[in-house]
Formats: sequence, structure tokens, C-alpha cells
Amino acid sequence: MNEAKTRRSDAQRNRDAVLATAIRLLAADPDASMQEIAGQSGVGRTTVYRHFPTREHLLAALVDLVVTEQRAIITTATAVHAAASEVFAAIGPEIIRVGERYRFLDTRPVVVSQAPLRTPAADEPLLTWLAAAQRRGELRKDFSPAWMYAMIHGLSRAANEEVLAGRTTAEEAGILLGRTFVAAFTGSTS
Repeated sequence: MNEAKTRRSDAQRNRDAVLATAIRLLAADPDASMQEIAGQSGVGRTTVYRHFPTREHLLAALVDLVVTEQRAIITTATAVHAAASEVFAAIGPEIIRVGERYRFLDTRPVVVSQAPLRTPAADEPLLTWLAAAQRRGELRKDFSPAWMYAMIHGLSRAANEEVLAGRTTAEEAGILLGRTFVAAFTGSTS
């Protein structure tokens, strides 16, 4: 292995260590300092700041992890070629689990609001699956895939807020979220 490749893999390993430590510490204390994160990550403070110059950069990277994990959930759930109602029932609880893992981000609304729902890329797994399921006749035709995509994100956020407010448990919210997707998007308009 050449020296440049070794440095890149070391840098990625250090970045991953910082992110894993940040998830653990911020879940316990949303106000944990960058110094605490550096101290417990096993990498030096300068290394932490090289990857994340500010706390906002670190939090933005954590928001990116949420997106990555949710894409993986959708990719896995849609790879089994199950009926739309089964896919929705499966992803509801998984979306809530991701919300639970990153609950500490809800204490930082500025960071979350800086990551608005963007128009999905053409290869976005959820959008791709919605369009295919609609073509198969499994989803309502009166909603565009882009609209369903946006509503799924909005409903997911609302369900996670219900858990955060203590009005429902994470387990119940996951089940209800899946059922809501089924009712909203597989039902007829008559």
C-alpha cells in the first residue's frame, strides 16, 4: 500500500472515530465540548479540528450521517421487492430508530434547519422506489413521487417530534408511522 493511501485511510479512521465518539457523548450530554469529544475519541485535538473546524461542522457531519443511514434503510427495505404496504411497515420503525440514535440533534434546531429537504437526486432510493411502486399500481396515482417523498420526510420528522415530546413511545411511533404511510399512499382517492 502506498503512503498516500495509508494516510487517507488513517484520516478516514480518525474522522470515523470522532463521529462515533460524538454520537455517544452528545447522546448523553448534548452540550459536550469539542475538547471532550477529542479527548475520548483517541485522536488529538488538532486532528479533530482538522476534520471539523467548528462544532457546527461536526453537527453538520452528523446530520449527513442521518441521511446516509436513512438511505441505507430505504435501499435495504426496497431491495426485497415486497409489496408497498410491507415496505412502508418496515421503514416506519427503522426511521424512528435513526431518530432515536440522533435525538441529540433535535436540541440543535439551527443545524437541522440548515439541512433542509432538498429536491431529491434522480438516484435517490426512496424516490426511485416510489416511482416504480406507482408504475406497478401499488401507490396512488394522484400524488407524484416527489410529493410522496416530501410527505414521508415531513411525517417522519413529526413522528420523531412526538417521541421527543413524550406523547408516544419510539416503538409505537414506528408502527404508527408505517401505518400512516400505508394509509396515505396506498389508499384510493374515492
